[in-house]
Amino acid sequence: MAENLIIPEKIKLFNIEVVNIYINDDTIDDNLNLEFSIAHNTKHNLKDERVKIELFINLLSQEDIGVKFHIDFHFVIKDLSDQYKLNEVNAPVFSHQFIATLLGISFSTARGLIFQQLQDTNFKGMILPVVSPYRMLASRNE
Repeated sequence: MAENLIIPEKIKLFNIEVVNIYINDDTIDDNLNLEFSIAHNTKHNLKDERVKIELFINLLSQEDIGVKFHIDFHFVIKDLSDQYKLNEVNAPVFSHQFIATLLGISFSTARGLIFQQLQDTNFKGMILPVVSPYRMLASRNE
């Protein structure tokens, strides 16, 4: 596994699937306090050199005012075997840098998609914060 060798040309985002959207913008006011959270799952198909990143993005108040998005990002990775080692039970363990790269691509894309989705709501103009992909590594949705 080449821990520090990510070749962008070998990464192809071939599908984006918005699995679930929740938007509740009924009672927005200046005192609304939204809590931001993000989690992810990673799935893979080694034979087909595919990786799926599932993102769960929430901006919610105590009263469930806000937004929730579940978006899946499907990648095909040329030479995927360069990005993992097999552990003692033959399960792949991907490099942190590789997964962080896919998370960064996914979240950046999700920010634009969510921005666009919110244009016809009372959340118009809301831009999600920039988040470190390495911080997201610690927030798997289990």
